[in-house]
Amino acid sequence: MKLEFIYSRVYDELLHRYIKKEFSEDYAKNMILFRDEFEAFWEKDGKKIILEIENISNLKFKGDKKCYLVSGMFYAAISEPLTIRKENIENMQQRLIHELVHIILSDNKNRLGKLIAGTYHNENNMFRNHVPVLLITRKVIENIFGVESFKRLLDKDMKIELREVWPEVNSIYPRFKKNIVRFLKNEKLC
Repeated sequence: MKLEFIYSRVYDELLHRYIKKEFSEDYAKNMILFRDEFEAFWEKDGKKIILEIENISNLKFKGDKKCYLVSGMFYAAISEPLTIRKENIENMQQRLIHELVHIILSDNKNRLGKLIAGTYHNENNMFRNHVPVLLITRKVIENIFGVESFKRLLDKDMKIELREVWPEVNSIYPRFKKNIVRFLKNEKLC
């Protein structure tokens, strides 16, 4: 799977309007330069990240992907369309891994849809969908960037709605080695 990074001025302006933030020419110029910087990070670690996500999940990406980089957006990242807001490189790499995990699960929804829907019956969809995403994300980040990198991600996520999911993910994490399909089939997640 190849990942193409795109800066779309029109998309960035639209997202700025949505959050009621003024857009300027400086944003566009800085984002074009930043795209090159982020592509350099991806050149260094991208193949390793993709292979690790596929290895840990025991799933495959379907087709190449595009990732939009923007300077103004309410969320730090979204998976459809794959969009990452400009922050420091570590935050962005962690958010990109998280969103790529969402994408690989979506690419394989025929194998996972019923398994995910059958977990945590008393929880909402956000919770159910994020349990496998966070299990894989944690394992990938720890394996590639180390435990300290994961701890920094956890600190950030405890300030947003994912704080509701992390305690459960951390409690079952020691049992998760790889292969999310087998894990969800074998675990009794109610």
